[in-house]
Amino acid sequence: MGYQETIPGVVRGEVTGTQCIRRSFAILRLLAGGDHDGEKLVDIAGALKLSHPTTHRILKALEQEGIVERAGGSQRYRLGAEAAWLGVGPFNRCPITRLSAIVLEDLAQATGDSIFLSVPSHNDAVYADRRLGSWPVQARGVHVGARRPMGVSVGGRVMLAHLGEARMKTVLAENADRFADWNCPMDIVLRGIEDTRAQGYLVEDSLTRQGRRAMAVPVRDVGGRAIGAISIIAPTARLGTDRVARLLPLLREGARRVGTALFEQRMAS
Repeated sequence: MGYQETIPGVVRGEVTGTQCIRRSFAILRLLAGGDHDGEKLVDIAGALKLSHPTTHRILKALEQEGIVERAGGSQRYRLGAEAAWLGVGPFNRCPITRLSAIVLEDLAQATGDSIFLSVPSHNDAVYADRRLGSWPVQARGVHVGARRPMGVSVGGRVMLAHLGEARMKTVLAENADRFADWNCPMDIVLRGIEDTRAQGYLVEDSLTRQGRRAMAVPVRDVGGRAIGAISIIAPTARLGTDRVARLLPLLREGARRVGTALFEQRMAS
């Protein structure tokens, strides 16, 4: 799906308006996963393949609404406070981070390694929460709020594997060009999906950090749909075959606890 897409049955003005909305959300998603110090206009435009005038026009409008701000008065853009206030209501209706907090803490203490909760966001996988363990080497560079095209991270591949077939194909098609930016071959993504479906979990070396390995299991709702993934990220040597076999039941039980808690809260509300 490109930005110049035409929509059958919709007049030109409506298409332009739809394009603007889509571009605005693309910018917001990029900023949400960007550097705390903000992103330069030229980098935003380049990443989204937009012209500089178009990017500037959208950023200016978002800045006027308080959704975007300049970082420290610089020429770098980041999400503004208004974006946080808009998210308060939806956050309370999607309490997976709150309900999973104790599970992540228990897993970090039990394993000594970094434990992450990932959730799907449009075509991305977002690190929604993390807990660091006691082992000297931790995945500190993977921050809460960081985004990857769904399929780049091991947790993202696990969530992809549990999407409906049509939705999975759409995500793969729309992320295909983005995978190249992460040195993520499509065949690795497809193999990860197949392996996850065959065994119910996935262990793979990191594509973004040499010497690091991740293991992920899905967090499912009552219908079996993956609403998140719990991952352990550790040095490669700490996730060998024997230790994976010992840790897998812990991760699966943690994912089950989160899914059950979400179901019980829904039934009680």
